[in-house]
Amino acid sequence: MKLTLRVWRQQNADAPGAMASYEVDGISKDMSFLEMLDTLNEDLILRGED
Repeated sequence: MKLTLRVWRQQNADAPGAMASYEVDGISKDMSFLEMLDTLNEDLILRGED
């Protein structure tokens, strides 16, 4: 399954934040919300975005 996630991103508590959209592929209907976020984080790390 392919989903588009809108996530609040902010460098630290004092920095301004904004919503960011990410497309995540390979999501299973059996995954929990936290597992889905783990998949997104792994993708971001591999792309050097986080």
